[in-house]
Amino acid sequence: MGNIYLVRHAVTDYNLENRFQGQLDIPLSQQGKEQAERLKRYFKGKQIDIIYTSDLKRARETAEYLSNEVNRSLKILTGLREVDVGQLEGLKWEEVKKTFPDWVSQGHNDGYPGGESRADIEKRVLYIWDYVNKSHRNDNIILVSHGGIIKTLICQLLGIDAKRRSKLIIDNCSVSWIVLGELGYRVKALNTTLHLQ
Repeated sequence: MGNIYLVRHAVTDYNLENRFQGQLDIPLSQQGKEQAERLKRYFKGKQIDIIYTSDLKRARETAEYLSNEVNRSLKILTGLREVDVGQLEGLKWEEVKKTFPDWVSQGHNDGYPGGESRADIEKRVLYIWDYVNKSHRNDNIILVSHGGIIKTLICQLLGIDAKRRSKLIIDNCSVSWIVLGELGYRVKALNTTLHLQ
């Protein structure tokens, strides 16, 4: 039996300002560094075989805290990088509503203007899951990624239409836990944040 821990990166200034980051390479804020330090508590004493991380700085920095805690080196998996939000990068939600009113009114479910389509996102996430499932069936692994990717993966695992992913909350520096066993995969915990208190 294996365990997969899905970790969203710690907070950045863009998160605090409610800006779309997408694939911009934004570092952790000071608050984010403090969160990542507290995140180590969740993994204290846990046996971890491997850590994969998105190549974006905010995820890599978060993963480095965990690497030191569980004594495992990091492996970059570019498929874990955040959704490409195209023309929305760097914009606040209020700016997006003014600049792209049609996209907002249509429920923004088919992808992002100038960025990835919903089909592309789902295909990428499915590839990640297949790779992890086949390569690490009996391992305990950490995947450090981003809110959009984690939400899409959870929707796929639970059979939820990805157009409803906005109903899920995946907080910065949260942990979601998936168990792999004889019965397939089961979600044991979703959006755990007690370690941040």
